[in-house]
Amino acid sequence: YIRAAIQAWLFGATAAMDAFVLAFSVPSFLQVILLSGPLSGVLVPTFSAVRDDRDALSQLFSSLFTACLLASIMLGLVAGIAAPVLMHLVGPGLAPDIRDLAVFLFRLMLPMLALQALLSVCKGALNTLDSYGPPEYAQVAFNIIFISAALLLTPYLGITSLALGASLGALAQVILQFPYLRRHGVRYRPVLRFKAHIKPMLTLLQWAFLSTMVVTFGGQIDRALASLLFPGAISALFYAFLLFMLPASLVVIPLSTVLLTDLAVVYQNGDMATLRRRVTSTLCLMLLLTVPVAAAGALLAEPLTRLGYEYGRFQTADTIRTAQALQIFLLGLPFYGGMHMLSRCFYAIHDTKTPAVVGFVALAVNITGDLILMQIFSHRGIAMGRLAFWLVSSCTLYILFRQRCRQLLPGDTSNLPTIS
Repeated sequence: YIRAAIQAWLFGATAAMDAFVLAFSVPSFLQVILLSGPLSGVLVPTFSAVRDDRDALSQLFSSLFTACLLASIMLGLVAGIAAPVLMHLVGPGLAPDIRDLAVFLFRLMLPMLALQALLSVCKGALNTLDSYGPPEYAQVAFNIIFISAALLLTPYLGITSLALGASLGALAQVILQFPYLRRHGVRYRPVLRFKAHIKPMLTLLQWAFLSTMVVTFGGQIDRALASLLFPGAISALFYAFLLFMLPASLVVIPLSTVLLTDLAVVYQNGDMATLRRRVTSTLCLMLLLTVPVAAAGALLAEPLTRLGYEYGRFQTADTIRTAQALQIFLLGLPFYGGMHMLSRCFYAIHDTKTPAVVGFVALAVNITGDLILMQIFSHRGIAMGRLAFWLVSSCTLYILFRQRCRQLLPGDTSNLPTIS
């Protein structure tokens, strides 16, 4: 949040900030749909099979780390060459000078493509060993470096300082993981030797890739459509989503991260009754925490936005536009939580196909909603389209997971929470 507040203070919701948001989002988009996104849902189940054998775990970790490094370097070279085309696709409404700025910033942040993918491999290995803190500590380091670069270099480099801070912060995140990996007996060696464990993982990756692509592609479409509205529309949605992610990061993401690791081990042991109970209790806890936050946040969206952002170059008009989007995002917090956690439940039981298929249906609803509602409600319509995506995804996944529980554990499924 502090990082976003400083961005707002220094650059406001301006066309230059639109360029940075697009340039920042595309490396993340590419690595999420092609590398870390698909891996994040299948690494823990794959690593869990060898968690008690440190030599086998080290070899699997090393092979995946090396493969991701080589793949991301090749992807980065292609993306750097195709940068003008990519920026035109994701920002069709940008002015030519703003698009050129986005191309320049995008190329500066291409190292993030490799570094974020490598971080996801480290995180998967650590989470498998019940170590959740180091990846989160690394995010703090990223924010400190990003903020320091923004404050120290903006007078000399302008918005370029944000791009440099992002790349340096991503490098620090990866470096900080290795002491913790060594402490748990996981050593990296530059090898590419996969054993039988990689075969089931590749099967899971096929659908995990599509599932991740749907979620990330939806956000990219939202930004592209926002570029057709008014200067600052992309930034308003960006700032609103960052505020929305504050409660989501405190509640939904920690719960789903722990749940995935826990369920992967339970499923590996074949204890389906325990699996069902864990899902039930975690979903209930998530709803208990997110529903009050969503209601209160939606009512207080404007004062919260003013308190968080209205400094420096961030004007009153920017506050109003950001608060309008934030109010809609916050109403969808319980549905975002349900989608996020139920997807992890399917990943834990080695089913990546179901979230992918559901995601495609929800994406169609998202795009249709965007195109219709943005004509009436401007940038708020795009936020409504995103809310529809979370709503359709969470409700559909919930229904399908209840059915899957009946298949895994015939008998009563009344323990699962009902949605009224």
